[in-house]
Amino acid sequence: MNMEKTKKTLMIVSLSTLAICCIMLILAVFGIKIFDGVPLRLLLIFATICVATGISINELTVISRKKILGLVSIALLALSVLMAFVIFCSNLLVTENVFNRITGIVSVLSVTFIIIISIYSKLGKSLLGLQIPTYVAFGALAILLSLLIGGLHLFDTKGMLEVFIVLGIVCFGLLIASTIIGAKKKSSDVGAVNSKAKTITISLQEYESLKEENKALKEELEKLKSNNQ
Repeated sequence: MNMEKTKKTLMIVSLSTLAICCIMLILAVFGIKIFDGVPLRLLLIFATICVATGISINELTVISRKKILGLVSIALLALSVLMAFVIFCSNLLVTENVFNRITGIVSVLSVTFIIIISIYSKLGKSLLGLQIPTYVAFGALAILLSLLIGGLHLFDTKGMLEVFIVLGIVCFGLLIASTIIGAKKKSSDVGAVNSKAKTITISLQEYESLKEENKALKEELEKLKSNNQ
């Protein structure tokens, strides 16, 4: 019950901050300065809260299946958010520095870990032929993004931009496929549980006992019918 209340609270926070971000972006369309100074900081803070709380809702479900992995995911997410807030609330936002790069790399690796754990918690040990390529693709994409954030000019190498784009498309496709299959598997599991709930298993001795009682009841009914006639 507490888990459901927590999810509901996170959902309210996520939707509220999403609404605020949308309003701020709409105001920007009409010429109000949003992408500078305090408004920009607020926009980034609200956007971060929106995304973080949305991810947290899913991670609470992961915790119910894989507690330790789910808690690690939440911890990494909290670390990324905390580091981002340090940037948004200080002069680090307008300067290029090592802390910003570290924050970006930590965020990329954290999100990648969260995605992988989320998929694994849904599919378990099934469909490894889909899971392994998905994890490899996301791992490779995370490494490339981390190198780019770290300042390495990968795109100066011929063909790297195309590799990056293709890898991104592959990751997106595999993520969608894993999500759809995971949802179907969850539906099948619920159906199996409901089917089991409608089935009662008894021992042979209990069956024989019920059979004898049923036979005795039938004999009593026959006697009552005979007496009434």
